[in-house]
Amino acid sequence: MSEKENNKAKFGEKLSLKFRKKWIVNDSIAFFIIIILFAAYIVINLQSQQMDLPKIDVTENKIYTLSDASKEVIPKINQEIKIYVYGFEEKSPLVDFLKQYNKINNKISYEILTNDSNKDLISKYELQEGYSVIILKSGDAEKAISSSELVTYDYTTYEQIDITEQTLTNSMLALTEEHKPTVYFVEGHNEYNLTTELSILNSFLKNEAFNVNTINITTTGSIPDDCNILAIMSPKTDFLEPEVNAIKDYINKGGNIYLSKDITSSDTTLPNLQSILDEYGVSIENGYIIENSSDSTIAEAPYIFRPIPSTYHKITQDISSDSYMVLMDVGRLKFKTDEELSNLKVAKDVLLTSSDVSSFATDMSADFETNRANAQVGSSDIAALLTKTISLSSTTEEGENIEGVSSKLIVVATGNFITDYTSPLSNTYPISTIGSNKDFVINSMSYLGEKENILTIRKDMSSSTYQPTDQENAMVLAVIISVPVMIILIGVVVSKIRKRK
Repeated sequence: MSEKENNKAKFGEKLSLKFRKKWIVNDSIAFFIIIILFAAYIVINLQSQQMDLPKIDVTENKIYTLSDASKEVIPKINQEIKIYVYGFEEKSPLVDFLKQYNKINNKISYEILTNDSNKDLISKYELQEGYSVIILKSGDAEKAISSSELVTYDYTTYEQIDITEQTLTNSMLALTEEHKPTVYFVEGHNEYNLTTELSILNSFLKNEAFNVNTINITTTGSIPDDCNILAIMSPKTDFLEPEVNAIKDYINKGGNIYLSKDITSSDTTLPNLQSILDEYGVSIENGYIIENSSDSTIAEAPYIFRPIPSTYHKITQDISSDSYMVLMDVGRLKFKTDEELSNLKVAKDVLLTSSDVSSFATDMSADFETNRANAQVGSSDIAALLTKTISLSSTTEEGENIEGVSSKLIVVATGNFITDYTSPLSNTYPISTIGSNKDFVINSMSYLGEKENILTIRKDMSSSTYQPTDQENAMVLAVIISVPVMIILIGVVVSKIRKRK
């Protein structure tokens, strides 16, 4: 060994000896070092929290991270949106979502409501301890969302589906979109009343940025030009001829209609209403469906059951995959032949049906068991979309394209499922809030009103367990395993050094 190397070795031994004597062997200094390290750990933690470092979402379906769909449409919002949250803490996943929205569009901001911060909103929505509510405001538009609306269920697997992002993104789009369809609810024929029997539907439509009005056609004489959807909600008396003429004129201009009809007594006929339905080649048979499938009936009541939603149409596809509806006292639709529909220039899409083993009773005066024995067995059509072509697209001599005109009718052979009434199954909850009952009507209105920018962003909560990538797994394991091992090794080394002394 050279003299230079020998001097280096001696220097290293001296430094090691000095460190052992003054830093490790001395208990008080060792304790002091531990205190400094512990304090540094706390300071670093506090600093990292204040820096708002990006969080790593290690769930398989990224349920805590905004999807690409939201990241694409949210930056396009050019109106201020203020989101008030009540019953959520600052560290909650919901508030973290709101921070992500704010990061990609600074026109979106949030505020955590307390009983002292905004007494007007607290009073308006009658908020109290135990409630969890989100309130979105943009200009004059306002929407309230309860925490129960942030999840749904897949009723084929019985797993919870998180729809927080879908609900928030769609609500922001609904509040800020320029096209807000106008719905006129017809009055004058003992229909369901908008304020007393359809108040829940009324609130939800306004929350979805619809303009909601009522109309007595006998008084107005015509359908207003701003009417995007004419809602006829289970009339019990017939229309007058001038009303029918006004509605047919509305149809010929490309007006859209949502129409429901409940079961009536055998001697009740509404020929003028039927003349409107004849424009689309459909009628509503007076009778009721008896559901014989035990998988579909509710509480073993064959007249209360879950219908089968269409899996392919945008109105019902999410209901079919992720939710359900409950109907009671349901009639059935009867269509003209395919040839007759073609002559009327009507295309048919069935939205709701009963099961293949269900039956249909037509004698309203007979008792249930007699009707069940004599009922016609087979699936019944309950709701349908009928699209009537009024004029085809054409091109002028100058080459200008003129779009065709069509009128759409969504007809449902029952109407009570969307009312504020409680069902025989519950004295607490209105039947309109069961499953996706209200969603079916809102989806129907959205389709008729040509509302756009409605996204489906559903995240399976069953995958919210720890499912990191290989790289994330290595990082987490390094923290979870290597740090404690390092501390143990340091302790062992220190112990041996002290024993040698």
